[in-house]
Amino acid sequence: MKKFTDQDAADLVQAAVDIAKTTATDEGGVKPVAICCMTSQPDVMAVPTVSRRMDGVKALSATTALHIAFTVLAYGADTIKHANKLKDGSWSEADMLFRQTTAPMFLPWDGGIVVMNKDGDLLCALAAAGRTSEGNRRLMVFAAHKMGYKTNFDEKGEPLHN
Repeated sequence: MKKFTDQDAADLVQAAVDIAKTTATDEGGVKPVAICCMTSQPDVMAVPTVSRRMDGVKALSATTALHIAFTVLAYGADTIKHANKLKDGSWSEADMLFRQTTAPMFLPWDGGIVVMNKDGDLLCALAAAGRTSEGNRRLMVFAAHKMGYKTNFDEKGEPLHN
């Protein structure tokens, strides 16, 4: 298996930036975003491999993208799963408080995805902030697919499995 390198992470983030400059992924239209790619390695948990804040994006969005990427790696799951648990009531306020107290960087908003190689091995978390949660997710999926990586989403950025 080819190692996922820092350059691979930089190329993935650049692909997301290029797409963000020309592609609307939600009703808000083409808007800049902050992006965080965090590699899946025990010694770099919660440390971004590549982070980018496009011109015009609030500084807080960079922190938000970082926290969403952390959440992807901490749970090994796309953050839409957490967002859906909040939406459908599976998680209570107490559940949320427990998770955020235990891991203060935990952020259960949609917008972070698992990026895998063709064999399904986790390579990194890729997250964005600056658009709607769904728009951030779609943008990350488009970038991952453009670079030839596997995700848990179809070509429109929608979940393959519910």
